[in-house]
Amino acid sequence: MSIKKITLHMRKYLILYTILIILLAIPIGYYYRAVIAPNKALISNLITAMAILTIFPSMIQLKTEGFVKSFKDWKFIIIYLIYGYVLFPVLAMALSPTLGDPQVGVSFVAGNAVPASSASLGYVLIVRGNLELATALVLIAIIIGIPLIPLIIKSYANIASVPVPIESIVTSLVEVLIVPLLVGQTIRYIILKKKGRKYVDEYLKDPLSLWTMLAVLTLIFLLVFSQAAKIISDPLVAVKVIVYQAIAIIGVFGMTLAISKALHIKYEDHQAVAILSVGKNESIAAAIITSALGPQAAIAPALIPTIQPVIIISYIHAENWVRKFLG
Repeated sequence: MSIKKITLHMRKYLILYTILIILLAIPIGYYYRAVIAPNKALISNLITAMAILTIFPSMIQLKTEGFVKSFKDWKFIIIYLIYGYVLFPVLAMALSPTLGDPQVGVSFVAGNAVPASSASLGYVLIVRGNLELATALVLIAIIIGIPLIPLIIKSYANIASVPVPIESIVTSLVEVLIVPLLVGQTIRYIILKKKGRKYVDEYLKDPLSLWTMLAVLTLIFLLVFSQAAKIISDPLVAVKVIVYQAIAIIGVFGMTLAISKALHIKYEDHQAVAILSVGKNESIAAAIITSALGPQAAIAPALIPTIQPVIIISYIHAENWVRKFLG
């Protein structure tokens, strides 16, 4: 079977594989709970390493050439930043206190304060959204996120009386965002010079996508494996995380539609802003929380990927209705 066919298969059944990985990780992690407890530092390092490996392929695929033109779209940039760094965190902060464990609450806020995932660009492409704008928004979110994400997480941690060292959050962001971005774009530039754009955008697309999906599944396994005892002892927490995330995503989607309608935002621009606003990169959140609080607290970044793509894909299927609604 070719890499292209394997990639298509993985993409088609990624949600099912995600659920399967979680169902495997829970009993295995619970069985080895006595081994996990004294090895939290090792598991934390493995999670950070896997988060970097998850993000790295998208940094090679990110088309930064010519994205500066999109900076003229300040209206969309401001709206996107409000959705991603104000609305989502505020919703998460409102829901988090009812999760019980304050550390889980902090991880839920972190999971809703991170920028978009690479998959979100693919979703924008599927619905024929403004891909140039979407690429610019991803880069802006990364740049703005470096100071904002630590402040958002630290603000809620202070409210919840959870000690979170801001230095570890910043270090994690540098490790999983800035370094992969710089290295990935350097590699992209070298390959573009030697092989041309077609090689990067077509030949490498499937191998890098497959790499990302396998890394995501491995990361989810590690996260759930490390928290299996917590999930089994208090399954209601896991259910709440998934339900709350669904509420947040559906609520933000609804708000983006209402605002885009009121401001007469074109369909293509709306889709870029809306999808990138809700498609959070949980690999970043996992690395941040694992570094700041330990792997036992990273339950939200482990479970959000089970519901996030389901709702986004359902939204994608409503493409014609959205186009008609926005006129």
